[in-house]
Amino acid sequence: MARSFSTAEFEAWMIAPERRAALVIAHPAHEIRILRWLSLVRPHVYILTQGSRSGADNTRRAASERLIEAHGASVAKAWAGAWDRDLYDMLLDGRYHDLLSWVDQLTADFIAREVDLVVADSWQRYNVAHDLAYVITALAAQRAREALGREVVLVTYPVVPLVMTSEASHAPLLAQFKLSSDAVAEKRSAMSQIPDIALEASAIDEAEGEEAHAAETFNAAPSLTTILNTPRETPAYEVFGEERVKAGIYTDVVRWPHVQRACEALIDAGAIATKAA
Repeated sequence: MARSFSTAEFEAWMIAPERRAALVIAHPAHEIRILRWLSLVRPHVYILTQGSRSGADNTRRAASERLIEAHGASVAKAWAGAWDRDLYDMLLDGRYHDLLSWVDQLTADFIAREVDLVVADSWQRYNVAHDLAYVITALAAQRAREALGREVVLVTYPVVPLVMTSEASHAPLLAQFKLSSDAVAEKRSAMSQIPDIALEASAIDEAEGEEAHAAETFNAAPSLTTILNTPRETPAYEVFGEERVKAGIYTDVVRWPHVQRACEALIDAGAIATKAA
């Protein structure tokens, strides 16, 4: 932003009535992690995938859309909506056309809506879709910023608790909203309405303990240069992928070099688009 804000000032700015906000998430139900903020600001929400574990069921997406709309926000139903298996195939095959198209679409919509705040899934090297959602969003926000000729603030929130990720360093804290017991109960009720997320909810409860869901945290967005650094530890998605290959669910594992090449292709395309503009 143009000047430095204290945490309190930034928190007030994030929930100001005049905010024109967008929220980009990889999977349906991620909105529950920041449900109180969403209900206050009512952003336009973009969901990258269908969120189906089976790879052929859109009930999780439908339930998430109902939840988002029930809290006064809106959903970009025509954007992305890929199956996770398709994302994996794109990375394994080196096909980035759809990813590039989603950046273009997101950029155009940010500009048309004249957004000034964009919230996205954190880059955590935990899940491939989460990380792709971050890169797509960061590029779209950057291009919208250039087209609008003013700041478009990009912040992230931790999709999973930091103790569940392999990242050695974490982005600076910008804002943290403490929730009442009623707001926490509302989140837990919302989780019960979304199918197929029991395992994720249980993992978060175990990682965060008694404080699970008691605060909504927002962090500075890492630079696109920083995220391309080779990880010091094996990304969690490689570990999960190996388990799924052993179980016969997948035939190949998406590894860091696959993700790195996709990110580089997106960033390079963004640079070309900027020069052309």
